[in-house]
Amino acid sequence: MEIINREISWLHFNSRLLQEAANPDVPLMERLKFLGIYSNNLDEFYRVRVASIKRLVEFNRKNYPEKVKSSEKLLAEILSYINNRQSEFTGIKDVIFAELEKQNLFIVDETQLSEQQQLYVRRYFNENVLPGLLTLRLNGNTNPGSLSDGSIYLAVILSKAEGVKKDFALIQIPTNRHHRFFVLPDEGNKKIIIRLDDIIRLCLNDIFGAFGYTRYDAYTIKITRDAEIDLYGNVSKSFIDIVADSIKKRKTGAPVRFIYDKKMPSELIETLMHCFRIKNKENLVKGERYHNSKDFMDFPNLLGTRYVYKPLVPIPHRHIDKKTTILSSIRKRDILLHYPYNSFNYIINMLREASLDPKVRSIKITLYRLAYDSKIISALINAANNGKSVTAFLELKARFDEEHNIFWTNQLEEAGVKIIKTIPGIKVHSKLILIRAKEGGENIYYSNISTGNFNERTAKIYSDVSLLTADQRIGIEVGKVFYLIESAYQIISFDHLIVSPLYTRTRLMELIENETVNAREGKKAWIDLKLNSLTDSVFVEKLKEAAEAGVKVRISARASCSIIPVNNKNIETVGIVDRFLEHSRIFIFCNGGDNLYFIGSSDIMIRNLDTRIEVTTPIYDEDVQKELRQILDFQFKGNVKARDWASKEENKIVAKGRRKFRIQNETYKYLLKLNSQR
Repeated sequence: MEIINREISWLHFNSRLLQEAANPDVPLMERLKFLGIYSNNLDEFYRVRVASIKRLVEFNRKNYPEKVKSSEKLLAEILSYINNRQSEFTGIKDVIFAELEKQNLFIVDETQLSEQQQLYVRRYFNENVLPGLLTLRLNGNTNPGSLSDGSIYLAVILSKAEGVKKDFALIQIPTNRHHRFFVLPDEGNKKIIIRLDDIIRLCLNDIFGAFGYTRYDAYTIKITRDAEIDLYGNVSKSFIDIVADSIKKRKTGAPVRFIYDKKMPSELIETLMHCFRIKNKENLVKGERYHNSKDFMDFPNLLGTRYVYKPLVPIPHRHIDKKTTILSSIRKRDILLHYPYNSFNYIINMLREASLDPKVRSIKITLYRLAYDSKIISALINAANNGKSVTAFLELKARFDEEHNIFWTNQLEEAGVKIIKTIPGIKVHSKLILIRAKEGGENIYYSNISTGNFNERTAKIYSDVSLLTADQRIGIEVGKVFYLIESAYQIISFDHLIVSPLYTRTRLMELIENETVNAREGKKAWIDLKLNSLTDSVFVEKLKEAAEAGVKVRISARASCSIIPVNNKNIETVGIVDRFLEHSRIFIFCNGGDNLYFIGSSDIMIRNLDTRIEVTTPIYDEDVQKELRQILDFQFKGNVKARDWASKEENKIVAKGRRKFRIQNETYKYLLKLNSQR
């Protein structure tokens, strides 16, 4: 048995995205999108994980010198791994671009434009881009600390004549207002795209020519900052104000990576290092001409539907009756939704119906990440306007969504929705809806416990499960969770739900120990886990102990898995990367033959177990249990997109069975057949 570092494990996962980008069986435009996702993930990894490790190195250097070498070694290993993948990334990108050209789609730069194309581009630039262009002269008065983290800039050398002192300027590439990839008119059967960067390069004289400059040399740069924000500052301010102030400070956070065009002259590099106050040259990264490959996620598809995945038609759920309300359907039986195979509109419609239902008295919901045009928010506001008591918790500490959630908090408060104040030391990561109705003179609770966010955009690309139930045992305890949140974290007992940070660690440990005891007594014992990450060292040791006792342990971990079952036949680990991002958390325990089923929001990581409010619910309905059993069995049959964590060959596809078994395709076919049985 081996234990792998969490960060290295995650980097292995991210490399699977490169595998998908390189795979000729993946539609061409989807391959380009995988490059974008890889790049976007890496940016966030630098902002969060690399920044944290660099802070740890400095902390140890000042306080624990004996620990410096280990933290420096980890940082060096991470950076070496990333650098090795960069050449792979470039090679895959070049192959994809060559494939695009075979389909008569060309990405050109400013030097490859005809005179007619130049006129077309200049007109677009002057009418649309130039009026709002952020341009800075690099001198003693420049404040580069205000430059956006993650944005790309052109660093420009401005020249008037030989021997005359050169000037320097920075231009932000405004991809927040204009598409990075600009489509030019077709030339015959040729489709042509130019980057916004190169449009600006072409038009530099339109910006600076009036000042007498005659030559321009432009190089792309990108700065990545530490994303940590301070949430425990001025106690006289409201928490919203503290978060808002901290977001502003994040924009001027310490640089953890400075990428520059490797052709950039040293004099410009030194000028930029001085402006950005970059003292550590280890933060410098030589790059190519272009940065921010994350923009490939939005690359325009000019080739048609043949070059993207076939649209997935959501499957109508067999137990949701169109002739009545969704709450009426839930009252009859528990319902499990599978995103994106079922439509997220069921949740939106449930809230919309509840807002109009005279029997409904109140709606409570926890919100972590929302769509930018959230229909969930619209439904909640509609409910408040219809006189329902609506309570919402918006997690203001959801990383990179803080500003967005502040906006929605204000929108809801203006509509009369009660906002539960955030808990400074604890994140609320649970995904809960509780609807209370007055039926026959008594309170009836309808609950929704999900593994994914209430976000209609991500529900189309994240694979999640979501329980709808009128089981009053569950509903009453969901109400307890809301009381726990509203009371700013009091100790509350639960008989059914498993709630972090109170009980998840101890309860899951008990379940694993139960299997271990059964195995030692010669009884059948197994554990099946599906999650995003399993990195808590205590749990890794506990599962190792269980496997050594004879417990069959199967783990499907998408992002990070610290347990590597070398020479242990009782542990099987897989990681799946495919069209949809595997996001659901499902736990099944043998329990001596009386199987126990759970779904929830929690991964097995320190933060989920000890510093977040997470909710894992038991599944009592036998039909729903059968669905989960089948879904989890599929996870361990895959031999197309499933990678073997235990293989010595990194990200090796699982070799199992003769027939190709693509898990997400088989899941869709299974649910399609299941829901046709009305």
